[in-house]
Amino acid sequence: MPPWSVPALFGSAFIAVHYLLLRAASGRVDDRLGALMVESSATVVLAISLLWRARPESQTAASSRAGLGFAAASGVAVAGASVLLFVALRRGGPVASTGMIVLGGGVALSALAAPWLFGESFTARRAVGVVLGLAALWLLGGES
Repeated sequence: MPPWSVPALFGSAFIAVHYLLLRAASGRVDDRLGALMVESSATVVLAISLLWRARPESQTAASSRAGLGFAAASGVAVAGASVLLFVALRRGGPVASTGMIVLGGGVALSALAAPWLFGESFTARRAVGVVLGLAALWLLGGES
């Protein structure tokens, strides 16, 4: 198992909890306010984690202006996705369908774009993964 697999698997568990809690909140809070709560609570937790325990210098990546800019732009994209996910769930979208379309669709699109943007290899394995992901989108996207 590659060293990145373990944090990725734990991350998927957090995403699952995230989607289930979003479903519970949808329809009980304004879509934009709900997204603001998601992003604000994430900001507070991350700020606490930065203040609580600094990591050794050897484990900390250097921060650049470009890196911070890309991270901020990513936050804007996540905010848009959060609001639209609240809208989809409030309109009755099942968690499996909306989560798969939002997250799986994003993964499929980024898997197609990453080779051109970052020089990642586009292997047969990646192509099969994208096709299977798109098939899952089609199957779960039709669920109501």
